[in-house]
Parts: sequence; C-alpha cells; structure tokens
Amino acid sequence: MSVETILIEPHEKLHVKCEPVVSFDKELKTLVQNLLDTVRAAKDPVGAGLAAPQLGVLNRVCIARRFVDSDNDTDDISLEDRVLINPVLLKSSQEKVLGWEGCLSIPDTYVQVERAEKIKIEAYDVEGKKFFLNAAGFFARVIQHEMDHLEGKIILDEDRAVGPVLTEEEFNKMLEQKTNL
Repeated sequence: MSVETILIEPHEKLHVKCEPVVSFDKELKTLVQNLLDTVRAAKDPVGAGLAAPQLGVLNRVCIARRFVDSDNDTDDISLEDRVLINPVLLKSSQEKVLGWEGCLSIPDTYVQVERAEKIKIEAYDVEGKKFFLNAAGFFARVIQHEMDHLEGKIILDEDRAVGPVLTEEEFNKMLEQKTNL
C-alpha cells in the first residue's frame, strides 16, 4: 500500500464526525494498510496512533499503538498496532489523569489533556469480527485521542486542552528540567 500525506490543522476534515464502516471489503483493508504504513513511517516524532480523517477519509477507523517495554534489560520498546474499526467506549474509570499529548496533524504542538486512566471499548477488526479491549495508562490515552479524531475533536479544542500550548522546543526543555531534578 502506501505512506499517505497527513492532513494538518486547520483542515476541515479534522473537524467532521466520521461515518461508521458498513462494508468490511478490499477498500477498507487498503485504508487500514495505508494508516499502518503512514503511522509506522512517522519517526520525528514517532506516531502513537492515526485516524482515518487524518488521511482525509471520514470513516470510523483508527490505529492505536501500544508501547511495550522489552523483557530484557535494554531500553528497547516494541510497538503493537491495534486496528480499531467503529470503536465504542463502553466504560471509563472515574480516575482521570492529566497528561501531555501531541498530534501528527498538529506538528510542533503539545498540550495537556485530561483522560480516563482506564477504559473498555468494543470495536471490530478488519475482517468484521467484534472484540473487546481493556486499556490503561498511555495506551488508554492513545485510544481516547484517536477516538476523538473520529468525533471531529482535536487536542486544541476548548473542551480538551488544559493549560498552555507548548512548541516542541518548549516541551523538550520542560522534560529536560524535570529529568535533571
């Protein structure tokens, strides 16, 4: 398939609620592969997920990436890509966590967003098989971020962003200060 161009804010398609997938066909498989190819190609920064509207396709399809620490003593991290078609949030914890997020459609921008610490969703795979997924921590944050895209929401929206908006340089300086304590 191919690496596609990611739409950049303020593109209007980033603000449209997406339609459910009704046909689990070759066209859907191509879209999913293009999403996977595109998010895997994102290196600076590494993409944590990608949603169909970010490629200009207004269908309820997204990729959420789970970052998994290696079993050995190295700093290696592997990525597990989860395809989520027509995802629905079934449950979310009352515990909310404020965390920094970036977005491939909003380059050089970081903002804090409050998200549920734990979630349970229902979704479909590319073959149309329903599954349930429990997620916590950063993986739950990624899923919620990508599901927001399917609703036409972005991290800069008033009901999402908490506090200042930082550039990548400002964000990196803040991280350096926190780790030098």
